Amino acid sequence: MSFRVLRVVAAVATVALSYISPVCAQPAPSDTTVLRLDALLREVEAANPSLQAARLRADALRTERAQASAWPDPTVGVAYQPYSIVTARGPQRAQWQVQQQIPFPGTRRLQSEVAGLQAEVANAEAATVAQDLALRVKEAYYTLYRVQEQTRLVRRFQDELDGFESSAAAQYEVGRGTQQAILKAQIEGGRLTLRLEQLAEERASAQQRLARLTGRADAEGLTGAVRVAPPDASPLQDPVATALQQRPEADALRRTRQRANREEALARKAFWPDVTVGLQYVDIAASDLTPTMTGRDALAVRLGITVPLWRDKLNAQVEEAQIEARRAQTQLDALQLDIRTRLGDLRQQLQRQQRQLTLLNDTLIPQAETALEATLNAYSTGRTDFLDLLDAERTLFQLQMEYEATYARSLKTVAALERTVGIRGLDDHNP
Repeated sequence: MSFRVLRVVAAVATVALSYISPVCAQPAPSDTTVLRLDALLREVEAANPSLQAARLRADALRTERAQASAWPDPTVGVAYQPYSIVTARGPQRAQWQVQQQIPFPGTRRLQSEVAGLQAEVANAEAATVAQDLALRVKEAYYTLYRVQEQTRLVRRFQDELDGFESSAAAQYEVGRGTQQAILKAQIEGGRLTLRLEQLAEERASAQQRLARLTGRADAEGLTGAVRVAPPDASPLQDPVATALQQRPEADALRRTRQRANREEALARKAFWPDVTVGLQYVDIAASDLTPTMTGRDALAVRLGITVPLWRDKLNAQVEEAQIEARRAQTQLDALQLDIRTRLGDLRQQLQRQQRQLTLLNDTLIPQAETALEATLNAYSTGRTDFLDLLDAERTLFQLQMEYEATYARSLKTVAALERTVGIRGLDDHNP
């Protein structure tokens, strides 16, 4: 990647002014070994165990709505009388009864709404897990990108250093150079080998993170080349309002507040009695008494109500629901404050990174390239020594490495902005 043609500054500046940027678009590569970010995100959606568990919990809670709105089960009873009570018609043998409790009107509907809102809260929590996982995938992916580009720079420096070492050795053999130059080149080569080992360790760690996030048993298949493109930013009119609308955490808190309000209404229903209706049948044995003596097979209709006598308990239930509603509203206010401050912090980070990229790309790297070229010309004519040449090459190398590190940080900042607003990218959000 040429540092003179990287076109990230304008895009990152637009992102900084608009508070937000979309997911870095992946160009359509012809190389089948390219590791694509969009494919990894789809794999997380389909196979991450934590996300699947969160969604299954939401599915399980959805079944509670039908349970909560169901009628109470009726009760059927029988009483056998070993010592019969004799009636005018004959002895009583048994009593049969069936009863059905009828909740106070509106109770079942409120119970259904409370259960439904609980399921919606769980669904929003699953969406939160999905967005957190997407951010972690992007961070690991951009780490792979940085490692890939820095590894390329280290190997290029190694190739150039090999040439410098050969030149220093040749000059030493004819008496024009020093052994110190050769040793310096060898030490620098050892440092580059160590840096490659460190980058390989970072690559393996990022690949293992991606394997865990995508539900894979190992990192096999995560070794392709990484491709990123500068973000195409589109400003949002009000990022805080967009975040409160899009963030699943905000939706979960709103549902929690609604559920608490329904629970308060349900608790107030408990101040009113439920009704129990029933039917009782008394089995009377036949006898030889005269027909004028009635009493056989008595039938009774029963009616009863619950008496909500213990008001302290009922008042406590109402108060608990009211406190829960206030707690949800307070958490929503805290989330809004967190979003606002987080957006401001990320904006400042992105502006600083933009300035650093501009300084590196437009000033420091071109100056280092010019200095290296001048030093190389002076070295070839004997006007400077090998150590100056090595220092000029190392300076350019370090600036190039810093550019890649800063660019990767800016990509991660963009991903954090997307997570803060709760969207995958502006292309997915804007009409």
